[in-house]
Amino acid sequence: MSKQLQLDVAQLTDVGRKRPHNEDNMAYVIPTDPTVMAKKGALFIVADGMGGHAAGEVASEIAVDTVSNVYYQDDSDDVVVSLLYAIRRANTLIHQRAAENMLRSGMGTTCVTAVLCGSTAYVANVGDSRAYLVRHGHVRQVSQDHSWVEEQVRAGMLTREQARSHAQRNVITRCLGTQPEVEIDVFSEQLEEGDSLVLCTDGLSGLIADEELCAIVDQYMPQESVYHLVERANEHGGSDNITAIVMRVEELGWDPYPPGVPRPVYAGGHSDSMDVDTAVLGRIAGPGHALPSRPVDGRAPTSPLLTPRSSGPLVSSNSRITPPPASQHSWSKRERGFYPWLALLMVFLVVLLGSGAYYFLWQQQEKDVENTLKVAKDTIQSANTVAHSNPSDALKKLAGVQQSLKRVATANLNTTQQQQVKRLLNDELTMAVNEAIAQYNQQFAILALPCLNSQVTRLSNGTVNTQPGSVVAVRNGQKLFFYALGEDRHLYQLDSGQHTLGKEIPLDKKALSMTTTSLAADDARVLVLTGENTNNYTLQLFIPNANGDGGKIVTQSLSDWTKDGHKPMFLTTSGPDIYVVLTMEGVSTTMIVDFTLEQDAFKPGPHIATLSTSHSIVSAAALSHNRLFLLLNDGSVQSLQLVGSQQSLVFVNGPIATPLQTAGDFTPNQIVPTPSSLVPTNTTAAEPVLLSIPTAVFLAAGMVGNTEHLYVVDRSYHRVVDLVPDSTATNKTTTPTPLPTSDNAGGGIAKQVTMQLFQQYASLTLLAIVKSISADPTKSGFYLLAQSDQSQGNVLNLIPADTTQEGNC
Repeated sequence: MSKQLQLDVAQLTDVGRKRPHNEDNMAYVIPTDPTVMAKKGALFIVADGMGGHAAGEVASEIAVDTVSNVYYQDDSDDVVVSLLYAIRRANTLIHQRAAENMLRSGMGTTCVTAVLCGSTAYVANVGDSRAYLVRHGHVRQVSQDHSWVEEQVRAGMLTREQARSHAQRNVITRCLGTQPEVEIDVFSEQLEEGDSLVLCTDGLSGLIADEELCAIVDQYMPQESVYHLVERANEHGGSDNITAIVMRVEELGWDPYPPGVPRPVYAGGHSDSMDVDTAVLGRIAGPGHALPSRPVDGRAPTSPLLTPRSSGPLVSSNSRITPPPASQHSWSKRERGFYPWLALLMVFLVVLLGSGAYYFLWQQQEKDVENTLKVAKDTIQSANTVAHSNPSDALKKLAGVQQSLKRVATANLNTTQQQQVKRLLNDELTMAVNEAIAQYNQQFAILALPCLNSQVTRLSNGTVNTQPGSVVAVRNGQKLFFYALGEDRHLYQLDSGQHTLGKEIPLDKKALSMTTTSLAADDARVLVLTGENTNNYTLQLFIPNANGDGGKIVTQSLSDWTKDGHKPMFLTTSGPDIYVVLTMEGVSTTMIVDFTLEQDAFKPGPHIATLSTSHSIVSAAALSHNRLFLLLNDGSVQSLQLVGSQQSLVFVNGPIATPLQTAGDFTPNQIVPTPSSLVPTNTTAAEPVLLSIPTAVFLAAGMVGNTEHLYVVDRSYHRVVDLVPDSTATNKTTTPTPLPTSDNAGGGIAKQVTMQLFQQYASLTLLAIVKSISADPTKSGFYLLAQSDQSQGNVLNLIPADTTQEGNC
């Protein structure tokens, strides 16, 4: 019976704190067919795209899709041959796609791929995305960066520390797609049980030290490791897109080349400087057996790829094969008759002992299989019993059952046992998992988007050469109008019939950069921050006409508050109040200008407030009574009462559980989702805790009926957290918390603002990348502008959420 490789895997990608789009891509394939798994292994790939006009997203997506498909389609039994062929095919397709579209000329992507087969990991890389091996508390980089600074380090011109902060650290010397041919490095690693492999883009490796990466991967299981790795990279600045796959080896599979047995090595393989623990299988280059030398300017040569096949280990040129010496002994007749009988006796004894051992092992396996099946059935029943009261524990039990059943399924089972395993996996386990998921979602107020009776609208740019970057809704009487701020920083009305960018609304200037929140709306008016520099920043108010395609525009200059270097970054509104949040580079003090509207005109003398925060501001939202909420880049939320300038911490009534990483109903070919370790264990306790969602990116606020709602968009868990004021908070007393404030922010002691969880709205597929959130002017919920994942075609959707009825979503 051949053992099969058992892995625990998780992956996560995040846009980071600085980039408007995510050009990274990732995927992994773990075959469910044991034969394919034994022959081809499991494949993991991470790609970091580059190029303007969304070309980077295209290049990385082509790389991921092509490699993960072509590798398994190739009929070669050699892992390295198939892997190199798949990567080379991806390079060709990206290069061809770039040649077809001038806007995508020069697009490319890095690529780091790992295939885990048996007890061996094969790693191939092009560019500066990395592969790490974590073993026994130590980490080692397996791949080799193809970057300018890495070549300088290898040449002795830069130290490793100098390379980490060098101005040219992002310049790569190799990537897929920019040339018709590419040079690929391949490495092999002998695995041990308990090993972890990490594939990541430079958005992670460039911000987290190797020691920090090792500590996180060692401390947490993969599903939590990827979350903490991405979180830590964002804490260090999040200057680039961040992507990581973490895989842990639970059990090694059978390997045709166990340790100590020579394995094929491909012509052209060599390493300039590599740890001796890593075998370089090959750097596939042009004709001949040696690589061309690299030019001194650091550019990587490209030449036609060869994928030589090997029928066995290469023999060293200096090794000798010496025939055995001729025998010096002459056998007598008696000896010639005795020894054959002795040999037959030995064979008989070996067969007898082998048969006994086989029978004993067969009986033991039968007992182990029957015991595993009994334990699995009992555990499923136990999980069903506790699912209503503790669905988190039930899911953890069921995840263990799934692993046990998949492991026993690789054994040599009889027909009855095979049917038992199939029934347990496909029927009993699946039903139990779906019931536990339903109970988990109910217990922690999690609803799946889209809502019932709500139409998800696919948006397109129509004849306009730009994509919507954010969307707001306003109403004029009974009519509802939508307006989009394009990535070209122009304002457009959304065509309600075609769902495309329609007529442009003629503002005096372009809106601010898409890195700011430049678009907002109240019930009947659209607000836009415009301008290019400190001399001409303005706030423009657009009041639509009866058709929504035109109307009145009122302009308010911001020069009085920007001439000292402040820049408007965030815009939000509530009732007649419009709030502009201004920051200054290198200064922790934030200025807030509160304008008041009176009959569609700005009243003179706006209220000014300043405050200091320990972290930079990410987003802002406003509720009634001059209450402003600020989302900080550590995930915490602070509140500012502008009347009296009282700065407060925001708390929530008990911890907020994270949604399960699953899309739709659970099926047998999926991995049982397990809750985060951050899930609250006592859901009846209502002790307030600090509101903190580390990967939150947007705040929004609005009325639903007569109740105010605060919405927090969490990019990593693809959810919107819906909060309402805690009606019981006035009866609670808590210790005041000191906050860093400026002279004009009043006091230094903060009162507590307490919210309570109303609902969570989540979707792995629809909310792959959320671009904006805005309140519904009909007071029934909110609208999301979001990009779906690959399974939904990466399309841009306008997603309504009607929260007026419980369980509507």
